[in-house]
Amino acid sequence: MEVRQLENTFQCISLGHVSAPVHIREKMTFNEQETKDFLLFLRDLLGINEAFLLSTCNRTEVYFYHTADTAEVLKALCHFRGFLVESFGSFFQSVQETEKTVRHLFRVGIGLESQVLGDLQITNQVKNAYQWCADVQMAGPFLHRVLHSLFFANKKIVQSTNFRTGSASLSYATKELAEDLLTDKTQNIAILGLGEIGLATAKNLAESGFTNISICNRSFEKVKPLMDEWPIRYVPFEEYKSLINNSRLVISALSGKIIQIERSDIRHSAAFGFQYFIDLGLPRSVQAEVEELNGVILYNLDQIQTKVSEALTLRRDSIPQVEEIIDQAVTEFLDWTKEMVVSPVIHQIRDALEQIRREEMARFLKKADEEQAAWAEELTKNLMQRIIKTHAVQLKAACHRGDAGALVEVLQQLFSAGQTEEA
Repeated sequence: MEVRQLENTFQCISLGHVSAPVHIREKMTFNEQETKDFLLFLRDLLGINEAFLLSTCNRTEVYFYHTADTAEVLKALCHFRGFLVESFGSFFQSVQETEKTVRHLFRVGIGLESQVLGDLQITNQVKNAYQWCADVQMAGPFLHRVLHSLFFANKKIVQSTNFRTGSASLSYATKELAEDLLTDKTQNIAILGLGEIGLATAKNLAESGFTNISICNRSFEKVKPLMDEWPIRYVPFEEYKSLINNSRLVISALSGKIIQIERSDIRHSAAFGFQYFIDLGLPRSVQAEVEELNGVILYNLDQIQTKVSEALTLRRDSIPQVEEIIDQAVTEFLDWTKEMVVSPVIHQIRDALEQIRREEMARFLKKADEEQAAWAEELTKNLMQRIIKTHAVQLKAACHRGDAGALVEVLQQLFSAGQTEEA
């Protein structure tokens, strides 16, 4: 009895901000080397040759093109991390059909599934994940094609919609305001407090190229990971008054219920130029009267939030256009996958015809002169190409109709018949 080989399927397992709290997500984050090591582990353990791992602060996802089951990949991921599947499995979601997985990847990569709608960083994060899997030879024809289709769709969305317009998060809007205020990225910036907003703001500023960032926080342990990655200085919270008076831009991300920075705390000198304060606290943490000081300008949460709200409105209004572009891109990619199924048959037809052509040419050339040989070579090649093109067109049309299976089987039998008889 003939055993049919299982077809590869594009699948993924996903741990995201919707399904898992931050203390779970942070245990499943991967840096570049860990990502590469896991992909090689996956290849050696399950024989998967096409896979990539996307790890951000809000999600960890493994995409793979293989016959393996998502449960096997989840078990491998947990084993690699040193955790029991029973402890983490319930936080993961799996997508097991090629079309659904492709669509999920596009929605994630475009930013429709991000905490911040249209997240500007997600495309670069996907590109990094793609590069890392390519570095360890884990990106095959399928992954190359699907990811380039995603990048092309993203470019079209950027060019033809408002989905990536403006800043849609407080931290990113703060970073953009800092870029407007400080043309020199070596000037002193002080960040007070390292909660969620303070942390995201610090990362955005560092990634933007600001090189003189000081973080004033009660806990050194929360600042240390940032100091390991970027040139960031830690200042004990007791020294915040000295810090703000030596900083050109002060960003307060304190979450307390009292005014922390008062007018009397600031010893501003006109020679220092303008000094800027951005208060991201709610309730406010910077006294409004500080702006009465000559040369001091204060931006509050409402002003930042207004920029964010305007950007989010534009992005939400663009969602139907974005989904239309994604639908078109997914359809085109799936058409390619259907045609990819018949590619081996087309090669089989070409090889069989080429073998017949060479055998007949060998017989003919015994009696042919040089001119006749050249004429016969051109004629037989043209005839072969016409036959291949006819069958290729029929196969691709059958793929789009969804009934290529029977035609593939007939053609395989037809073009292997001669070889079978001779054997």
